[in-house]
Amino acid sequence: MAAESLAEGSSKNNPRDWLDRWGAGDTPWHKTEVNPFLIKYIHLLENNRNNLKIFVPLCGKSLDMKWLIDRGHRVVGVDLSQLAIESFFKENSMEYSVETRNDFSKYREKSGRITLYCCSLYDFPKTGEKDFDAVVDRGSIGAIYPEDRHRYAEVLSSVKSSDCRHFIDVFDYDDSVRHEYPYSLPMSTIVEVLGYCTTEYY
Repeated sequence: MAAESLAEGSSKNNPRDWLDRWGAGDTPWHKTEVNPFLIKYIHLLENNRNNLKIFVPLCGKSLDMKWLIDRGHRVVGVDLSQLAIESFFKENSMEYSVETRNDFSKYREKSGRITLYCCSLYDFPKTGEKDFDAVVDRGSIGAIYPEDRHRYAEVLSSVKSSDCRHFIDVFDYDDSVRHEYPYSLPMSTIVEVLGYCTTEYY
């Protein structure tokens, strides 16, 4: 998950803090297995489609990405942590090239099945990537400050295809008791934020 997971300007959780946590190996959000819900519901995401172009926001070094390309899909991710991105390629023994521009660095695996961008999620549209068939979000929207969710939705709206499907793994709890990362996202909030799509809730 990216260092920008929580909005910039926070004295407690700012991009520098999250980059420092990656550097220290303090990354409890990174899981050592593929998301079991993604495995269970992948048929709904694929919807009888093959070779999908899948966007993974705030991707970190998620194992979900390797699993998706092994299923024959193409993956494009974005994260602010250079360490996380480079670790993904090294830990999966993938050869890659790096192209650096003003607003982002582009890490491309040799076969072209996976490309990861090191930049802010909100700068991602500058990469020119678009026409995504699916989005796989393992908690990134739940890590973004509620007041910034519209920016998340704007990014997705600008890069998705007309039949894009969206997998989201979030928490749903009583936020009157606890209101901090990872934030609660009940179905009503998801529908409100992602108003362009029909939401199936499990």
